[in-house]
Order: sequence, then structure tokens, then C-alpha cells
Amino acid sequence: MIKIRHIDGKKYEATNGREIIIIDTEKYSPVEMFITGMGNCSLFDVVEMAKDKGFEIEAEMEIEYKRRDTFPKIFTEFHFIYNLKSNADNITAKRWVLSSLETYCSTINTVRNTSKIFYTIILNGETIAYKEMILSGSQDEHHHIEDDGFECVA
Repeated sequence: MIKIRHIDGKKYEATNGREIIIIDTEKYSPVEMFITGMGNCSLFDVVEMAKDKGFEIEAEMEIEYKRRDTFPKIFTEFHFIYNLKSNADNITAKRWVLSSLETYCSTINTVRNTSKIFYTIILNGETIAYKEMILSGSQDEHHHIEDDGFECVA
């Protein structure tokens, strides 16, 4: 359970029962916190998969997003940009990312029915995947993703 308490002005206190954080919504909006949570969820997955398999890894992420202009301003698109430094090969790194996006990261999978999800992977300075789309739950029957031979089996 998460508990949130208004402190004053635009500041809130949140706790998960183990730790307390202060959220100043003038500095970091609830929308930015939501997006940060999705990114951290996925990057955590990628780093843990790498470490579990004995790979070295340094990881950073950028997230671009789009929302509707009218209320409710739901998210319509996300682009997760992974910048990884690792001794893993391209196929392994892509499997980590796809395993997170398609299976393990519950926050991202929560928005798959309403948002297009794209990803880019930069591994050791080389772009190995650029703005590729994962299949979202809201895709119509005519939508086709070409099979690139990367099946998630991490």
C-alpha cells in the first residue's frame, strides 16, 4: 500500500511503509512521477536481467511521451530510449529490453491498451534498434509488425 499526505502548498509526503519521500509538485509533477515510475520499472528490469546473467552493465534512459490535448489528457504514445554499456551482444540486450516492455514491467503494460509503445536501444554507442514499436493491446486486426527474429526468451 502507498499512503500520500498533503503537507502544505504543493508538497506531499508519500510512504510505502518502508521509506518516506517528499514530493514537491512545483518541481516534479505527478505526471512526471508516473513516467519516471514506468522508466525506472523497465530500466530496473534490464539491469537486473543483465546482472543475473553475469553481464556488466551501465544503463540510462530517456522517455518521450505524447498526451491528448483534451481532458482527460491520457497518454497516447511513449518512446523509451535505452542507453546501455555492456559486454552483452546486441541480441541479448534487445531481449532484456523486450522482456521488460512486453512481460515484466507492470507499469508499462498497464498503458499498452491506450498508448503506442516505441523503444530505441543504444548499446555501447551504437544504435541497435531505432523507434521500434511493441504490439499494444489496442492495435486493430490490420496492424502488422514484421518479424525481426527477436523472440523474447530472456
